[in-house]
Amino acid sequence: MKSLRFSLIVISIFSISVLFTSCKKDEVAPGPGTLTLHFDNVAGDADLQMNTANTPYVNSKGEAFKITWLTYYISNVKVKRSDGTVFTDEIKSDGSAGYYLIDETDAESQDIVLKNVPAGDYTEVTFTVGVDASQVNQGAQTGALDPAKGLFWSWNTGYIFFAVEGVSPVSTQTDNVFQYHVGGYKEDASSSIAANNVKTLTLGFNGDSAPVKVGHEPEVHLIMDIKKFFNGPGVALTFATNASRHTPKACVDLAGNISKAFTVDHVHAN
Repeated sequence: MKSLRFSLIVISIFSISVLFTSCKKDEVAPGPGTLTLHFDNVAGDADLQMNTANTPYVNSKGEAFKITWLTYYISNVKVKRSDGTVFTDEIKSDGSAGYYLIDETDAESQDIVLKNVPAGDYTEVTFTVGVDASQVNQGAQTGALDPAKGLFWSWNTGYIFFAVEGVSPVSTQTDNVFQYHVGGYKEDASSSIAANNVKTLTLGFNGDSAPVKVGHEPEVHLIMDIKKFFNGPGVALTFATNASRHTPKACVDLAGNISKAFTVDHVHAN
């Protein structure tokens, strides 16, 4: 009887040991994952529609308008984990990585996919709206910064990094158009047009978090509100008397509107 009891104890211990070892083998160490930043362009409470037949939107001056072109550069992306550590998106000196051209007519361009992000809960994103001196001074670029995209002004003034065009009945420009091309990456007291309008924004996830881990791909949904870009706080635009700006210096106050135009709306934990 004692022999049988002893045998049962040995078998039980062995079974527990095997089960514990099996569980250990099944556990997967946390590995890097993917985090997507989705940029959604809106006009107030409405999703932005391009090239509409009428002028469905209204600015703070009560002026109706529609949008015919909207594009902007995002760069220097960083995401912060709840423990304070930061993942920095890779930037290549030739412009082939780390610079993203968000285009309202190209849905694919509106997703920035960060790969090999260390596992963890992310609660904050930092990014630059613009192309800074470190890249402009590199010379000819590729990828999103390719001059063939039509957004490169010159080596002196850099890139147009936020461009919006449209139509408003009150504009006195030909065909009632308005055009705002924000750019510039450096100050130059000797220049009548140079200015550094590049803006870096840090946005929290409103108490939420994006959990990154293997096989789990969260998405941070960001909003860019064109009405906020037009309405301030840098300047409240009027299409009636100020429908065209095309140099860095002329866009300094308009660039001041960028900080309030971008917000984090929500996080898809997926």
